[in-house]
Parts: sequence; C-alpha cells; structure tokens
Amino acid sequence: MTTIDVLGSISSRKLNYKYVYLTPISFLVYFWLGYRGHSISTLPWTLIIVCLTGIYDGTIGWKLSIILKANFADKEEYTKTLSLTSRISGMLVMSGIFGLLGFVTAGYI
Repeated sequence: MTTIDVLGSISSRKLNYKYVYLTPISFLVYFWLGYRGHSISTLPWTLIIVCLTGIYDGTIGWKLSIILKANFADKEEYTKTLSLTSRISGMLVMSGIFGLLGFVTAGYI
C-alpha cells in the first residue's frame, strides 16, 4: 500500500491526473489479500488482516498523500479535513467488502 500511496501521489501531481483514479488498485489489493487469505487462514483472520491494511491505507497512506501533495483536484479541501473516524470507517467497510469478495471467490475457484 505504501508503494501505491507514494508513487500514486507523486505521479498524480507530475502527470496531472486525479489521485482518486488509483482507488481501484487499492480495491484489487484488498481483494487479493482476501483471495490469498483463503488458502492460508480462516475468514475472521483474513478479514482482520485486510481491515488492518485498510486502516493503514486510511491513516498512514492518507498522510503520505497529503505530505507528497497528491492531485486531489477539486476535492483537496474536503480530503484534508476528512475526520479520522470517517476515514477509518470508510476504509473498514471497503477493505472488508473487497477482502470478503476475494475470500469467497477463492472458495469457488
């Protein structure tokens, strides 16, 4: 996640695209973690790992994107003032959903 946050922040600014366009890559990471978790762990432990990754992305990853001046376009002020609770809640829901999808998909393949 750190690589996505750092390289995405820098490239969004240098190449002038919106940082939010990288969101599907984060979703793929959560999905992949869930998918891999199926073969090495139980569903609860997999979801814990995926959700902790989401929390990391919503806190440290968010801070890195602010420090590196990612291109938030017209959402910059909103992004900078989004509360910690909102960020963590949103990341828990999204990472949990995509992690669960990955876990379930692995069970059917």
